[in-house]
Amino acid sequence: MSETTPAVQSITGESITIKPNRLPFIDWLRGFFILLMVIYHFCYDLDLFGYIDTAFGRGAWIPFRYIIVIGFLALVGISLVIVHHKGINWQSVKKRSFQLVIACLFVSGSGYFIAPHKITIFGILQFILVASFLVLPFINKPKLALVLGIAIFAIGHSVTFPLFNSIWLHWIGMGETIRPALDFLPLIPWIGVVLVGIYCGHWFIGETGTKVGSFTLSEHQNKPIGKSNRFIETMGQHSLIIYLVHQPILFGIFYALEYLN
Repeated sequence: MSETTPAVQSITGESITIKPNRLPFIDWLRGFFILLMVIYHFCYDLDLFGYIDTAFGRGAWIPFRYIIVIGFLALVGISLVIVHHKGINWQSVKKRSFQLVIACLFVSGSGYFIAPHKITIFGILQFILVASFLVLPFINKPKLALVLGIAIFAIGHSVTFPLFNSIWLHWIGMGETIRPALDFLPLIPWIGVVLVGIYCGHWFIGETGTKVGSFTLSEHQNKPIGKSNRFIETMGQHSLIIYLVHQPILFGIFYALEYLN
C-alpha cells in the first residue's frame, strides 16, 4: 500500500482508502460543525420569515454561534498542519486560495443583491483566506502558536481602539463599532482560534511527522457506529459547497412557501 493513500477505517468502522492530507475524523468534525451551521441558519430563517419568535441573536444563540465559529476555525488550523507540517505545499495553497477567492466573490456578490446595505466585505470565507496565509510561519511552532493564539483571543475580546472603526481597518477587529453586514468575522480575535488549532493539529500528527490516518482508530477501529456518521463525514468533505448553497436553498424554500400562502 502506498504511503500517500493509506487504508484505514473511517469513523463508521468501514475500511477505506483516504486521499492524501485527509483524515476521516477531521472530515467528520467539519461535517458536524457545518450541520450545526445549517441548523443555526434554518432557525434564523424561521425567525426571519415569522414562523417562530426566538429573539434570534441574543441569549443562547450567542454561545451557539461561538461554538460553530470556534469549531470551524480550530479545524482550519488543524487542517493547515496536516497539509503543511512537512513543508509548505504551495500547490495546495494556490488551489485552496483560488477556491476561496471565487467563493468570497460569490458570497459578496449575492449579498449585494439580497441586502446591499449589509454587503459582506470580511466574512468567514474572507477571514479564512487571509488567516491561512498569516499563520503559515507558525505551522511547525505549535507552542508559540498556542501562547500567541490565546493572547490574541483574550486581547481581541477586551481591548478596543477608535482607529479600527474606519471602513478600511474594521476588518482587523478591536473597533468600537461594527458595520452592518450579513457576515462579519474580524481578524482579531478570531485568528487566535486558528493559531490554537495549529497547536491542536500537532496532536493529530505523530512524533515522526507521519499522519496517523484517523484519530478515531485508537478507540473505534472495530466499532462501526452507523451510516449517519458516514453522512456527516461526507458533509465535511464538501463543506465549502454546502456553505455556499445551503442558504440560497433555504431562502428559496421559504420564499416558495410565502408565495403559496
